[in-house]
Amino acid sequence: MRERITIAFAVFILVLGIPYIGTLIINGLPSVKAKPASVQEIDSKRTVSVEVNNEYKVLDVEEYLLGVLPTVMEPTGDLEIWKAMAIIERTNIYRQMEGAGNIDAGDLYEEYLTKDEIIRLWGTRRYNRLIGTVERAIIETAGVAICYDGEYIEAYYHHVNSGTTVSAEELLGIPIPYLTSVTSGHDVESKDYMNIMYIDKSEIGNLEVTAMTEHGYVKSVKCDGVEMSAEEFCGSYHVPSYLFCVEEVEAEPDRHRIIALGMGHGMGLSVYGAKVLSSQGKEYEDILLYYYPGTQLTDGLQQTM
Repeated sequence: MRERITIAFAVFILVLGIPYIGTLIINGLPSVKAKPASVQEIDSKRTVSVEVNNEYKVLDVEEYLLGVLPTVMEPTGDLEIWKAMAIIERTNIYRQMEGAGNIDAGDLYEEYLTKDEIIRLWGTRRYNRLIGTVERAIIETAGVAICYDGEYIEAYYHHVNSGTTVSAEELLGIPIPYLTSVTSGHDVESKDYMNIMYIDKSEIGNLEVTAMTEHGYVKSVKCDGVEMSAEEFCGSYHVPSYLFCVEEVEAEPDRHRIIALGMGHGMGLSVYGAKVLSSQGKEYEDILLYYYPGTQLTDGLQQTM
């Protein structure tokens, strides 16, 4: 009895499979599109014109990213962080392109480095060890970007904050739904959390903070009577964070002492906090959606070879 059941079942499976086998014979095996082996094989239909060694080249956005990502943070073997940063930079580039198929690199905020420049920045051994991880991150997220309400977001990021990110409403006076304050408590453990620096009074004159947010982020200062935004001041005098205070020290009468917490403006993704989340097993999607609440990730693109 058991043998009859087995034979009947085998015949049933064979009958069902004959049409499928016939289809395979006629049409061939279904094609499975392999992932590109390099960024040069990706065609995203979006390009950047960039000057390299005194001549212009037109690079796909994905290939262009390979020269951008080494400028945004210290080299690391953490694939999830590179994926997150690839999506952030791609999103910002897409936003600046405003729907165009091509843009000149001179019109982008991003810095671009050639292979030789990256090697000089990282060193040959580190380049050889890590550039493959960067390229893999680009390939595996090709075309993925961050959107809010159907539009590419302004994907702000910084390196270290004071334990929470700052909202756009607090720092810029503009409420942006995906740039709200979120906890990033491990940032206070970073070696770059606190920086103390001095500026000679002969260089800057009198210095006072004239406006700050409720949580202490500086909005403007006055340098010898001249008003400057925090962005202008920090850029001009290499102050690493907008969250700083100015002190007059009796033992240093000719210098201003500046104590800065964190690195950067404090909005959006914290690179240090993202690394901690990655070390805890979080993937790039979780990291991005945590620091940009309410956003969505696009599905990417159909890669053509």
